[in-house]
Amino acid sequence: MKYDAIVVGAGPAGLMFARKLAEKGFKVSVLEKNETLSVKPCGEGISSRVITTAEISQSDANRFISRSIRGAIVVAPNGKQLSITSEGDLGYIIDKRNFLRVLGEYAASAGADIFMREQVKQATVTGGLVRVTARTLTVEAPLLVGADGYLSFTSRAFGLERQAERKVIPAVQYLMTNVSLDNPDYTYFYIGNEVAPKGYVWIFPKDGTLANVGIGVQGSAPKIYLDKFIKEHQEIFAKSKIIEFKGAAVTIGGMLERIVTDHVMLIGEAAGQVIPLTGGGIHTSIAGGKIAAEVASKALELDDFSAKTLGEYVSKYNEYWGKRIKDSLKGLNVIEKLSDEELNQLAEILSPEDVVNLANGENVVQVATKLLRHPIFSLKVAKALLS
Repeated sequence: MKYDAIVVGAGPAGLMFARKLAEKGFKVSVLEKNETLSVKPCGEGISSRVITTAEISQSDANRFISRSIRGAIVVAPNGKQLSITSEGDLGYIIDKRNFLRVLGEYAASAGADIFMREQVKQATVTGGLVRVTARTLTVEAPLLVGADGYLSFTSRAFGLERQAERKVIPAVQYLMTNVSLDNPDYTYFYIGNEVAPKGYVWIFPKDGTLANVGIGVQGSAPKIYLDKFIKEHQEIFAKSKIIEFKGAAVTIGGMLERIVTDHVMLIGEAAGQVIPLTGGGIHTSIAGGKIAAEVASKALELDDFSAKTLGEYVSKYNEYWGKRIKDSLKGLNVIEKLSDEELNQLAEILSPEDVVNLANGENVVQVATKLLRHPIFSLKVAKALLS
């Protein structure tokens, strides 16, 4: 079968790309290796801006929103809480499977063909076409888009990912019942080397008394630390039961150095489009899919699939999203080296707005300027953020 573009992976980036390119009248196929959408575990928290970026109607958003979130609480090692609030909805906890189903509906309605249980086995470029062999299908197109996550077949098959270039953090998550939170309209984040070495614990309340309770750590076994955290917080989990368990790795090392080559583009987590300090990748991936589709449509009109032409996608993405990822990585690199005592001191200095900006890689100069006045953090944190 012949297409204008082949997408590997039906996650947020791949489905967004397929929809936007199909809306321009091009033939797009999406090959997904799993039987169902949303196999990879996810905290399922999104900012309110994701709905706008993904161009989803409010009526369809209601199909996947589990709970509106009014704020977030960050808990330092000494128990001090920083409360981050918003006048409106700060974000949402979603049912990610239903979210992807909506994105899939939009893509299919635009004309994209989505094939499930079609793991890609081989991809080669011959005569200006990429020939892709999957489990039962063979398809061809002048453009291949890798949206296949941190274990990207596409990035490795075309030499875009160097050995050991990608930095990942292991994460596990429970779906738990009867989680008792002081404010179930808030998300909770716990930091500290005793709680989650070089990572954090999250509690994201869903509908009813359900909550996603997860952890990401570096250099340690995440499940051991998560079980320990739950045992030590019986005021939250005394009546809780685990009804689901999932584990995976999350890319936290920033974008890959090369995400395009002749006839090939990488988007989403395959490209490293994840905010390093939070591990959040839904918004950044959707944005990557949209920008890549815009550039891909130009390449199709010009019949030019060179790395130079496709490289416009990289420069456009970096104007805002790539910069955020880079600045968040700076923050991660310095914060993961701090002791618990230093994290406690940082919690005293930074405002809730500073914490949000640092985590998301936004306005880091403002955060660094404040820390420059502090004798301990001027060298350890501020100068690294400004580098």
